[in-house]
Amino acid sequence: MEISSKRILIITILVISVAISLVLVTLGYAVGEKNPKSDPWILQSYGNNVALYNGENIIEVYGSIMLDTLPEDDKRQLDNGISFLTKEEARTAIEDFDG
Repeated sequence: MEISSKRILIITILVISVAISLVLVTLGYAVGEKNPKSDPWILQSYGNNVALYNGENIIEVYGSIMLDTLPEDDKRQLDNGISFLTKEEARTAIEDFDG
């Protein structure tokens, strides 16, 4: 009888361990999906204007900003691209170039 109850105890512990592992893995995936890595927001020269990119996609072109009217340092930065974590940060920064 004692061997049988030890087996039941071992099986119970294994089942509980597997269940806990599954819950932890599921929670790990759920947390990872909430914070996906997104493409950076980039202000970069586009012809004689400035465009807002998200990754390689052009989101918006600011036709009111003419590169040839900007200081050389600003033009150089925009030629290289200025990276931001959020779209809001990039839009706030564009106000500095727009007057």
